[in-house]
Amino acid sequence: MDALARPKDDLFDNSTMTVREHLEELRGALVKAIIWLAIGLAIGLIFASRVVRYVQEPLKEAIVNYNADRDLVLLGLPDRDDPAVSHLHRFLAQNSLVAELVYALPGALSEAEATSLAAAKNEDAVAADNAAQADAGETAKPVDSTRRIHTADLIAAIGQVPNPDDMVPTIQFRRSEQGVSSLKVEETFMIWFKAGLIVGAVVASPMIFYHLWSFVAAGLHSHERKYVRIYLPFSVTLFVAGVSLAFFLVLQYVLKFLLDFNSSMDVEIEPRLSYYVNFVLMLPLGFGIAFQLPLVMLFLQRIDLIQTKDYISSWRIATLVIFMISMVVTPADVTSMVALAVPLMFLYFLGICLCKYMPRGRGMGNNAYDPA
Repeated sequence: MDALARPKDDLFDNSTMTVREHLEELRGALVKAIIWLAIGLAIGLIFASRVVRYVQEPLKEAIVNYNADRDLVLLGLPDRDDPAVSHLHRFLAQNSLVAELVYALPGALSEAEATSLAAAKNEDAVAADNAAQADAGETAKPVDSTRRIHTADLIAAIGQVPNPDDMVPTIQFRRSEQGVSSLKVEETFMIWFKAGLIVGAVVASPMIFYHLWSFVAAGLHSHERKYVRIYLPFSVTLFVAGVSLAFFLVLQYVLKFLLDFNSSMDVEIEPRLSYYVNFVLMLPLGFGIAFQLPLVMLFLQRIDLIQTKDYISSWRIATLVIFMISMVVTPADVTSMVALAVPLMFLYFLGICLCKYMPRGRGMGNNAYDPA
């Protein structure tokens, strides 16, 4: 009767392989996974430049809005609720304009300077044109060197030393082309390669997982394989949700907070490409991993390490732990920490619901059985 009552299991089917044979199987699976990763890398490198440009857009947008906010403060218009001020803010942001306070020379001096510098500019243009014609073997136009005005001759050109009291403060706008920069010759290449590797890993991930899973599944019960088939899509969905939340929503608030923090300390920001790309990669990755919380809770409950009532009674401690984890896996700012902690609190209670209402299957915790 015991033999008839024992559920059928295929745990030891085809399990006569030696340790060496298992290692050979693992080596074969890893080699195939690496080959697919190399194929994905080749594809990823084609799109790597576009990916790098794409991930820079949130930073450029944040810098443009930051400059527009600073311009309004310089103009004495900090009230964004005013429709006219809001319209001006949009105009400054759309055209990437930066306000600068300059001091204009009074009347006659300004006209003298403008005339002299215009003449110098014309002479510089003629000189450049002559150089191009000389390279082409053509006859150069004569240049009147006595009309050339340089910076060192500016005082002589305007005739006198300007009086600071007569200078007129003026605000002018210039187009800003500020973006990320690189300080090393190889930095851009390494970022391009890293972006290609990440894109390649994503593209090749189905086949990489298939070969790794084919090795792992051979050593699992049939019902254990069913658990993986059920929970893996759930895990992937949570990971993608965390990454999407971080990149498309949280990142812009994090960048705004960090830029405002730089402004409060009167620090000019010059974003560096490698640091920014690493920041953009680590923030969504931290969110994606943290979003696995409901599955971790369910696993601990299924193996009877923690009971559902313990989750419910310890929610205050869980809140503290969640905020501490959020502080570690996100950059050092309050905005990103709160932006991660709040969804995690929702996921914590989602995990409680899963533990309480999802039916328990055989093969885990107290319901586990010995197939022998």
